[in-house]
Amino acid sequence: MPRLSWKFLHVVLLLAAPFAEAFFPRYPVSTFDYSRTFRKVLSDDTSQIPPPASSIAPSSSPSEVDLPSSLTELSFDSPPASLLSSSSDFVTMFRGSSQYIARHRGATMVLHIPGDILNCEHCTLDEICADIALLWLLGVRVVVTIGCRPQVEERLQRREEFGVQVESEIVNGVRVTDEDVLRVVKESAGFVRFEVERNIAKAMKTHESGGGNVVGGNFYSAMPMGVIQGTDYKFTGLPRRIHTSQIEAALAAQDICVLTSMGVSPSGEMFNVATENLAASVASALKADKIVYYLTKPTCVYNKGILQQHLRLSDAKALLDRYNMTQTTTSICAPTDPEILSKVSHSLTALSAGVRRAHIISPNPGSLLTELYTRDGSGTLISRDLYDGIRRAMPSDVPAITDLISPLVSAGNVKPRKSGAIEKDILTYYVYTRDEVVIAVGQMRRYDGDLAEIGCLVVADEYRRGGRGDAMLCYLERLCYQSGARRVVVLSTVAMEFFVERGWRECNLEVLPDERIKEWGSEGRNSRILMKEIKGERDVDEDELMWDR
Repeated sequence: MPRLSWKFLHVVLLLAAPFAEAFFPRYPVSTFDYSRTFRKVLSDDTSQIPPPASSIAPSSSPSEVDLPSSLTELSFDSPPASLLSSSSDFVTMFRGSSQYIARHRGATMVLHIPGDILNCEHCTLDEICADIALLWLLGVRVVVTIGCRPQVEERLQRREEFGVQVESEIVNGVRVTDEDVLRVVKESAGFVRFEVERNIAKAMKTHESGGGNVVGGNFYSAMPMGVIQGTDYKFTGLPRRIHTSQIEAALAAQDICVLTSMGVSPSGEMFNVATENLAASVASALKADKIVYYLTKPTCVYNKGILQQHLRLSDAKALLDRYNMTQTTTSICAPTDPEILSKVSHSLTALSAGVRRAHIISPNPGSLLTELYTRDGSGTLISRDLYDGIRRAMPSDVPAITDLISPLVSAGNVKPRKSGAIEKDILTYYVYTRDEVVIAVGQMRRYDGDLAEIGCLVVADEYRRGGRGDAMLCYLERLCYQSGARRVVVLSTVAMEFFVERGWRECNLEVLPDERIKEWGSEGRNSRILMKEIKGERDVDEDELMWDR
C-alpha cells in the first residue's frame, strides 16, 4: 500500500507540472521529459529516470553546438578607437580621484540642503540624493540638514487663498514665528524631511552594500531667539546644544543623520531654527572635516573677472566687510543677495570653531562629487588660515635666521649664507613665528619668465614633524604662483625624498637660468635639482589636503 501511494503521488505531481509551469514561468520544470518519466514511474524502475537536462554534460565538439543566428559570423580584431578613448578617459579620471577617495574615507561632513532644491530647475532631488548616497558609499560620515523656507512660504500663501489669514512678519530677514506659523513650519519640515529621507534611502539601497540607514531624531535641543532690538521672535529659535554622542553613534552604525529646522527645548517647546545656522553649529560641535552648503542657483565669486575658487579665512572676512556684513556671535545671518554671502558668513562660523574647510556649491547634478573628488572642483572653497604666523622677514630677523640655519650649514645640508647677504636679500625670505620666535624660514627667488626657486627651507628641530615645513612649502608655492611663476625649482643635497613625496620631480640643470647655473657650479655642492609645475592654486590646495588632516 505505501508503494502504491508513492506512485500515485508522483503521477499527480507529473500531471500537474505543465500547469504549474504555465502559472509560474520563473520556475520552469520542463527539464524533464514528462511522457518518459511518467512511464518509468509506472514501471517501478526508478533507476532509469533520466537526469535533469542541467546535469547533462555539454558536447565537447564545437561543431555540434547550434549558435543563435546573430552569432554565426564571428571574427576577432582589436577594439574600436572610440572604445579605447572612452576607457582611457575613465581610467584617467578614476586614478585622479583615488587620492581624494582615500583622504575623505572616514571623514565627517555636514551638508546643508535648502528647501529650494525640491523644486529646482537646475537639478532634481533624486540627483542630489544619489550624490549623497555615493558619498556615503565611499566611506564618508554624512550629516544632512534640510531647510524648508520656500515650502513654508507656499503653504502660507495657500492658506490665504482659502481665506485663512496667517500673519508672518519678517524682521531683518528673520521670520517671526508665532503659533500659527509654527504649525505651518512643522508641516513643511516634516514634508521635506520625508522626501529627502525617501530619496536618500532609495539611492542607498541601489548600491546593495549592506547596512546603513537614513535616521532622524532629536539630535539637538533649541532655545528661543528672544527679544532683539524690541522685536519678540517668539518661536524662532537657535541651536542650544548638539547631541554629539547620539550623532556619533548613528554615524558609527554607518547611518546618515538627517536634521530639520524643528528643534525641541528641554521644556518641550518647539522652535523654528534656521538650518544654515544649524549646519554650522552641528559641524562645529562634531569638529567636522568639512561643511558643504548648496546654493539655490549657480553662483561663483569673481575678482576683476577672474574666477576665485579658493578663499582664505581672512579673504572671506574681507569679502563680508566689502558688503558691510559681519559675523555675529549668535551666528544669525539673514538671507542676502547674492545668496552666497550668507553662506560665506555661516562658513566662517564653522571654520572659526575648528571645522577644516567649507565648500559652497551650485545645485547642479554631480557638483558635490566634482567639488570633493576632483582637483579643479566645482564651487568655492574656504579654508582656515593654515599659514597663520608666516610673514615676510624683516632686518631684525637676520640674527634668528642665521642661528636657525647654522647647524644645517655646518652639516653641509644648506648653502652657507652670511648675515650681510641675508640682510641684502631680506625681502626674499619668509619666516614662521610662534610667540614672536622664528621657528622656520624659507626663501623665494623669482627669475625671468615663469620660473621661481624655493630655497633655505629650514624648521627648528623641536618643531619638526608638526606640519610647519609643509605649511611653509605650500605658502611659498602659493606665492610663486601668485607672482606669475608656473615652474618652481628647489636645489637639495639630502632632502630630495621630502620633495619627491610632495610631487616634485628631478630635472636637468638646463632649466635654471645662466646666472644660477654659474652659481650652482661655484658652490661645489653638486645639489640635485627638482622641479614642480603649478597649474593653479587648486594644486596647492591639493597639497594642503594631504598634510592638513
